[in-house]
Amino acid sequence: MPSGAPTGQILDGYNNVHLRYMEEGDSMYKKILFCACLTEFCEHVFNYSLETALNQNAKLWIYHGLGRLNLGENEVIEEIKKTEAHLHDLFGDKMKRRGFDNFAINVSDGDVVSEITRLARNANVDVIIMGTSTKAPIAAGESVRVSPLGSVTAETVLWAPCPVLVVPPSLVPGLTRR
Repeated sequence: MPSGAPTGQILDGYNNVHLRYMEEGDSMYKKILFCACLTEFCEHVFNYSLETALNQNAKLWIYHGLGRLNLGENEVIEEIKKTEAHLHDLFGDKMKRRGFDNFAINVSDGDVVSEITRLARNANVDVIIMGTSTKAPIAAGESVRVSPLGSVTAETVLWAPCPVLVVPPSLVPGLTRR
């Protein structure tokens, strides 16, 4: 394919067609937003996000939403700092071992979906990566009619200003149906 040729089309909410030009050697994603749910399955989604960031030479935002906290301002600030430190403890060493230091950690209170989409818009993120739900992934053999997407994931898909990549439970070791 000639350099500068259109490689795909993306439709925005008004169905206007935008062509994305990719030069040879360019990365598809330069800015990735990983939504951390802090469940036992979160590490697998993080691993996928980190691999994507490494392969694309992209910046990785690690975000966790605390939801609407019924606390005073100082208590909210303290909870945010505590959660930021926890995220750094969970993911920092793994990134450091891989030689990856192009990341930022962001924690906020408030409506989680609104905060995810605001961060994605303000940071001009290329893709949001998240899991299907904060609840246990669909067990092997269980019907997929049991609402495979949690409310935060489903709403983020609807309101995001960029593509949302949802990591399926089949990528979680031990849960594949193969």
